Amino acid sequence: MPIVHVLSPALIARIAAGEVVERPASVVKELVENALDAGATRVEVHLKDGGKTLIHVRDNGQGIAPDDLALLFQRHATSKIATAADLENVLSLGFRGEALYSIGAVAEVHIKSRVAGVDEAWAMEVHGGAKGAACPAVMPEQGTEMRVQELFFNTPARKKFLKSDPAELEQVLHVVLPYALLYPGHSFLLTHNGRTLLDLVSASVAGRFAAALNLEERYIIAGEKAVSAEGFAVRLILGDINIQRPRRDLQFLFVNGRPVQSRAIFFHVNDVYRMIMPDGVHPAFAIFLDIPPEDVDVNIHPAKREVRIRQEARLGGLLRAQAEHLLMSQGGAREIAAPFAPGRPVRPVEPATPLFPMPEDLPVVSQPLSSARIASPSVPGVPAQGVFPGFAARYVEEREDTLKDRLARARFIGTFARTYHLFEDGDALFVIDQHAAQERILFEKFSAQVVAGKVEVQRLLVPLVLKLSPREQVVFEEAGERLFLFGFETTAAGRDTIALHTAPVLLARPEDAARALLSDEPFPLSDHDALARRACRASVMAGDRMQDTEALHQVRALMACANPFTCPHGRPVFIELRASFLDRHFMRT
Repeated sequence: MPIVHVLSPALIARIAAGEVVERPASVVKELVENALDAGATRVEVHLKDGGKTLIHVRDNGQGIAPDDLALLFQRHATSKIATAADLENVLSLGFRGEALYSIGAVAEVHIKSRVAGVDEAWAMEVHGGAKGAACPAVMPEQGTEMRVQELFFNTPARKKFLKSDPAELEQVLHVVLPYALLYPGHSFLLTHNGRTLLDLVSASVAGRFAAALNLEERYIIAGEKAVSAEGFAVRLILGDINIQRPRRDLQFLFVNGRPVQSRAIFFHVNDVYRMIMPDGVHPAFAIFLDIPPEDVDVNIHPAKREVRIRQEARLGGLLRAQAEHLLMSQGGAREIAAPFAPGRPVRPVEPATPLFPMPEDLPVVSQPLSSARIASPSVPGVPAQGVFPGFAARYVEEREDTLKDRLARARFIGTFARTYHLFEDGDALFVIDQHAAQERILFEKFSAQVVAGKVEVQRLLVPLVLKLSPREQVVFEEAGERLFLFGFETTAAGRDTIALHTAPVLLARPEDAARALLSDEPFPLSDHDALARRACRASVMAGDRMQDTEALHQVRALMACANPFTCPHGRPVFIELRASFLDRHFMRT
């Protein structure tokens, strides 16, 4: 009995649809591209539940004639190309003829269209690949409306793996925004569950870049360069040093009017920005390339996300030179929109306590600290410092509690020059730097607060105002509590703007941290340098007089640290001198 079967057309359609329609954003991409290819100057996208329940796209393009409706949902039916030679000169966004066929195979589709100069519109329905008959309909103006409902109703495995509504909505924004940048003279409207996310009117290229991404236009630089010998042209829209983001979500590339990806080209432009921006932050820019069609292969991916460019190396060099020229000649200096000043804490903080609270029965001079072993709690996220040159390297090879036991047994001799505590243990003399010791103690205390999520926050004297990109707005409106949980108290300052009133005390750049949270990017609630600086400022200094009981308690606290060997800056906390060292200097050996 044969085991090879010829699949039914319906099953073939559902399998093929999976290559083109991955999620609601895939549907939006295909329908928006069709609208733009039809000459639309106004495109509206209305979604429900992240597009899983409804995707409604309306445009004012040339419309679809009744005779073409019957062919519209057949595989490889297209008006964009007709022969193999046309593949060498593809300028339209779509050309495969698979999009509507694939969408109709996995959803319920209602289409209505009216051609220019005709009073009557025509409509048709497709349900899981089964087409109904075209019939007359009413439509106030020319154009096309597509309603895609219950996506993946007949492919439950695919539907099960769709993400949350905000996650799917973010993917839709990732699709729509590039076309909004590519067509600045067109109008774009995007709504979700009745809420407007984008409402863009005709503007200049730089103006559209600023409006679509909610950026300050004065920070946008525009430049254009044509290279007639190679037959291509380059247009750059660059954000200057004042536009910095925690991820590369504001970077776009267009080749011959098509949004695409190219790691090599993105690398060249990002590398130029390293001259003016630190590591860990990323710029905003848009690259528009016009290249002879025969030098570009767009037919390497069903979704047309990637292209091959014949003269990529030459283009990379041109882009670097042009970007560097624009940034150096027109870029502004870094501006501080609002000062980040410390103020009173918003959340209750522990009342001030003595630097080293002293138990009444603490042993005094000439008594050992303790005969018991002192626990060494582990503080995740605290980087271990290397042993300083000249600082008893053998301690690294020994068990850590051995050294702690030795210091616990040591007899306190006194303090020298109001800076160094002296302890004796057998033939060894330990010299402890009181400032370095307290730095280590406070550094690990602050680090433990961060790990435990008990981060101290402070109120900003002047609120820090953030203009959110459309993607950040989606995250903020759907999960704004995330900011509060991490110490940011916010208020809405407009539809696309928020104000930060508080921030974690240990953050040097609260704006970057807030944007990272809105981008689902991990970020530290503090960094090593910030913690070290705070510990340094709060520590007893060299020359400050400490009582004997304070010195004893400080060393006890030091021995409870995970890393008592060095201060947060890497300096040694103590050194050990052997009697043999003194014997040599006094010529006793």
